[in-house]
Amino acid sequence: MAVNALQLVYEQREKQVDQALKVYQQAKNDLFEQRNQLQNLHQYRRQYIAQLSEKGSQGVTISTLGKYQQFIVQIDQGLSNQQSSLVKFEYAVREAKRKWTDSQIAHKAMGLLLEKKALEKTKLEDKKEQQLLDEFATFQFFRNKQSQQEYN
Repeated sequence: MAVNALQLVYEQREKQVDQALKVYQQAKNDLFEQRNQLQNLHQYRRQYIAQLSEKGSQGVTISTLGKYQQFIVQIDQGLSNQQSSLVKFEYAVREAKRKWTDSQIAHKAMGLLLEKKALEKTKLEDKKEQQLLDEFATFQFFRNKQSQQEYN
């Protein structure tokens, strides 16, 4: 594979790393928001139960108590749904992190391959230069020898 093609692949990998990082960061932000929503639901439930206790100390009808309990059940269902959602968001974060890490590894591997190709190219150029120097030295040697024979 030509070095230019490798360079293009390397640049594509770099873009993939950047994109994967953005996805990972967004997934972390989404997870943070989901955790906040869950925490807010828990807090709302506590406040609602405290409100029920306060009203209960003043006396409540069975109908009102039933409405409070029914609403608490709905809050509990919301908490359960939010908890399930949170698990999905945690999985999404783990997957996004894995993809980001994999893309970093592929990018670094491509970088190492580019370095290896550059080193091979440099060695080949050095070898060609040495051959030219050797040929020049050999030519000079024979030229000097020929010149000495002409003087003798």
